[in-house]
Amino acid sequence: MLKYFGMKILSVTKGSVAEELGVRAGEELISFDGFPVFDFLDYDYYNSCENFTMRVRGKDEIVDYEIEKYEDEDLGLELSREIPVRSCCNNCVFCFVDQLPEEELRSTLRVKDDDYRHSFIFGNYVTLTNVSESEIDRIIRLGLSPLYVSVHTSNEELRRKILRTKRETPSILSRLEKLSRGGIKIHAQIVYCPGINDDVDSTIRDIEPYTQSLAVVPVGLTRNCNPELKKVDSASADAVLSVVEKWQKELLVRRGTRFVFAADELYLAAGKELPSFEDYEDFAQIENGIGLIAAFKHEFDAAMESYENGDVGELSIATGESAAPLITECALKVQKKFGGKINVYKIRNDFFGSTVTVAGLVVGRDIFNQLSGKPLGSRLVLPKVMLREFGDVFLDGTTVSELSEKLGVKVQIIQPDGESFVKALIRA
Repeated sequence: MLKYFGMKILSVTKGSVAEELGVRAGEELISFDGFPVFDFLDYDYYNSCENFTMRVRGKDEIVDYEIEKYEDEDLGLELSREIPVRSCCNNCVFCFVDQLPEEELRSTLRVKDDDYRHSFIFGNYVTLTNVSESEIDRIIRLGLSPLYVSVHTSNEELRRKILRTKRETPSILSRLEKLSRGGIKIHAQIVYCPGINDDVDSTIRDIEPYTQSLAVVPVGLTRNCNPELKKVDSASADAVLSVVEKWQKELLVRRGTRFVFAADELYLAAGKELPSFEDYEDFAQIENGIGLIAAFKHEFDAAMESYENGDVGELSIATGESAAPLITECALKVQKKFGGKINVYKIRNDFFGSTVTVAGLVVGRDIFNQLSGKPLGSRLVLPKVMLREFGDVFLDGTTVSELSEKLGVKVQIIQPDGESFVKALIRA
């Protein structure tokens, strides 16, 4: 449960409701309508309300203010927007943090984030195992929607084995049902581990009434993975895709949505053709690697039609092994239409292990080791997914400028979409 300390008011906007009431910077915001203030989410909710009570602790007294304002009128308080990460209390059999190499990495990579507030703000997936009933009530009261929940299985006994948690909490189905009844939209995911949670069919059946969408993604394995885990191979990928496609047909008729979507990696592993762009509907699970290839192709084709002329020159592109066929195909189309020479390099992941094939986990040292001495042309194009969200640093701590200096070539970072890809290649 969150511990309550109140929130210091950093500043008060001139001419605002709060200033007119006499609220001052340095005072402490304690509660709204009797509910304690834990973080800025409480403030944001009540700041959009018209009538409420606000309690503030000043230097010598506690004052209750009766607030009456327009819904879109700003109360005028500035508070800290930081929310400390609540760590995960589980020990999941497939935890990627536990699979990280022993080499020195940024400390933030080893943080196990399982904070429902970060799920609401950033779209992080959480298990809800460290959330109290009062916090479930808070989520509903503040309308913290949508949330992103890692389900993995609806079988509670099996889920406990997968999460390896000792904490006693209500079943995931009861949690999903309560949140859904409270108006909270939920996007769920199953990390599919062959031989462990093969009950994908029953899990879809059980959670479908309470969720907006479901992603089925293959377990990620590094060279340090749990030996209990098996790689998703062609047979297991094909089996789980059959289940997904069965439910998509049924739910498209019954709900008007396919609801459950499989990761691109599963189609590649099974050697099956990926769904069309339209089949991914609103791409609700694209951050989970679902529909990335279809979206990229769609954007690429549209961008290619919008350009008649372009100067490509000689350049290089580096990507992960999974995306290499797609990037090579698109690069050849650009080259055929606009000329030039585009070298596409498939980077083997020595840092995390050869089983890791996605571009987002390619590190700087692997790029340098495998491209050193290779023809690179005037620049090396890399997708932004290789870098941390805010900054120019790869997962191994290498910076873009360091990589550029070592390779002796300009490094150009682009957004990982088809339009940005075309623009980058024909506009130096």
